[in-house]
Amino acid sequence: MNREQINTKDTNPQGKIRDFHYAPCQEVQVSVFNSFEELASIQLEWDNFVESAGSQIFLTYDWCRIWWKYYGNNRDLNIFLFRREGRLIGIMPLFLEKLCLGPVCVRAAKIVGSDFTPIQFSIPLDINYMAAILKKFCEKLAGLECDIIHIGPISALYKHTSDFTKTLAESFGDSYSVVSEENNVQTYFELNDSWETYLAALSKRDRGDINRNYRYIGRAINDASAQVVSHLTDAGSLQETFNEFVQMHQKHWIKLGKCGHFGDWPDACDFHFEAAKAQLEKNRLRLLKVMIKDCCLGYEYNYKFGKTFFQFLNARSDMEQLKNISVGKIVFGELVKRALDEKACCIDSMRGGYEYKLRLGGRLLPMKSIYVVTGKLPAMIRVFIFRAFARFLNLCYYKIWFCRLAPRLPFKRRALCKVWIRTRVFS
Repeated sequence: MNREQINTKDTNPQGKIRDFHYAPCQEVQVSVFNSFEELASIQLEWDNFVESAGSQIFLTYDWCRIWWKYYGNNRDLNIFLFRREGRLIGIMPLFLEKLCLGPVCVRAAKIVGSDFTPIQFSIPLDINYMAAILKKFCEKLAGLECDIIHIGPISALYKHTSDFTKTLAESFGDSYSVVSEENNVQTYFELNDSWETYLAALSKRDRGDINRNYRYIGRAINDASAQVVSHLTDAGSLQETFNEFVQMHQKHWIKLGKCGHFGDWPDACDFHFEAAKAQLEKNRLRLLKVMIKDCCLGYEYNYKFGKTFFQFLNARSDMEQLKNISVGKIVFGELVKRALDEKACCIDSMRGGYEYKLRLGGRLLPMKSIYVVTGKLPAMIRVFIFRAFARFLNLCYYKIWFCRLAPRLPFKRRALCKVWIRTRVFS
């Protein structure tokens, strides 16, 4: 883990933050809301701002609202909206909760959506008013008496993480400690202008492997002339296609002794279906079904927001006649073609590093999280002990038990422990 303690006295050679952050604090107004229903009338404004700020679909109104519906129990919602002369310039949907591990309890604040779903995001605020926004934000947070605040996981594609962290540290002052930590990676595919260009960027071996799979897939089903085609789900087929996708995804992982995404994460199936339905209405869902004749090769569950495809999950067929075909490469190839057709600039393949994705042209980029800890000694001690317990839980429960031992034992797997889910961002 790469840990960076922020020194507010050394943000640049002049001891100041960059000039573009300066704007009169009194020109920025902040409002705090405690429910999404209060903000239903500004949903379009919210989403347009999130997109213009270069943030991800995971901080759009509907995604946050639906996430809160499923995972907001026993948590206090605080949505910060920042405006200047009536114009929206920042959104920080936050929630507070009490977390306990063993005898130690802390009052923590996190971004909506930052647990229970493995996502990352860029911070939606106008960088021209960063200092003024964060000054107002810190003033409000101070009144909430949090022991620790987690802002993240921040997308590796967010260009202003360093400036945000330094400005946040200066805004909080000496009464808080601000720490930036690298705690994961994400895989990112940069797209150019054509399928041929995409293939040309791969190694000769990988390029040849993809081409061979496309050539031989027809022979595998005894029809050499058959062509691979892909279909996007629509409102009429969403329920059926989504269910088929979930079944294929789960079947693959259950064969490996694991639960798959929809078994690991509580309420994942219901949450994702409702999120997919809401985003389909806004033409953002990209649930792709890949076929050859009457044979389904697999699915790609994605969202398109701005010029980015967000590759959330996939599924691939394990039919016996396809055992010598790299079906996953064909399914991913169809996703690349779809993204190119829609003039997307990149595919964000989300968290984690996987060798097969790197061979398909992916790049690994580091993700960061920001932690703000109060400077009061009793709280600092609680946070230190709490994070030590969180790391111990992550090691023993998740890395050793859940990932290594449980898949080898002959009993039905359970979903991930909610205590671990709620505390893992602090491990």
